[in-house]
Amino acid sequence: MRKAFIVVLFVIAAFLFYSIATHESTPAQMETYRFDFNEMDKDFWLVSEWETFKRAYDLVKIEDGVLKLSSDTTGVMPYLLSKPLELQSKDVLTIKRRVKISHGNDTFAGGLALYQTTDLDLVPDRTDGSWFTAIGDGIMLLEYSYDLQYESERPGRDVIRFLAADWEYNNNYQLITPIYDEWIDETLIFDMRSNQMIYKLNDKEYKLYSYKLDKSAVRIMMHPYGTGTGNSIDIDYVEVTIEDKSSRR
Repeated sequence: MRKAFIVVLFVIAAFLFYSIATHESTPAQMETYRFDFNEMDKDFWLVSEWETFKRAYDLVKIEDGVLKLSSDTTGVMPYLLSKPLELQSKDVLTIKRRVKISHGNDTFAGGLALYQTTDLDLVPDRTDGSWFTAIGDGIMLLEYSYDLQYESERPGRDVIRFLAADWEYNNNYQLITPIYDEWIDETLIFDMRSNQMIYKLNDKEYKLYSYKLDKSAVRIMMHPYGTGTGNSIDIDYVEVTIEDKSSRR
């Protein structure tokens, strides 16, 4: 009886040792969207005129796999808005893009922004008459700011403003030296687990913290907002990934 008991203990110990030795974490589930702009994905991106939600894909130009956002040709300010991307509490959202940003001689405030929303349609539902409110609640703004001739309530001049939603009353922002007229690599990471936001410009990294999101989805917005001519954002590619960090065995 004792011998059998020892054998059973040995088998259990061997099984536990084997399980620990061979255990590997299950790879995180990842959803990836890649846009090389040989054509416009009209199911993922809305192109419209500033302060409207009318589909207006003719306001942007695609040439040799590069998407150009500018008001120089049409005289109308375009913007690029993603469909709502649903996020869970353990997800990490990563946006990578290769861009060339240029400003004119007047003012420029070209941006990359995140908004949270409960609306899951590509075209926002403008129920209250407010364009920005219909897009969602602001989470983060990355703004290339060239406004040497004018006063601004936002901090810094001729800088990249990396702003959290509470930047004004918590000084929750960073000011970064901009790079114009050359191709750059940018990465923006939003970690739902910690509410940390990381911005990478080429090989440099900057961090802020957001408020905890309370809506189910996030939109991405890009635009070349400014006055005068010469303001533009050329986009070589955009890659968006949503990684579920809770998927472990």
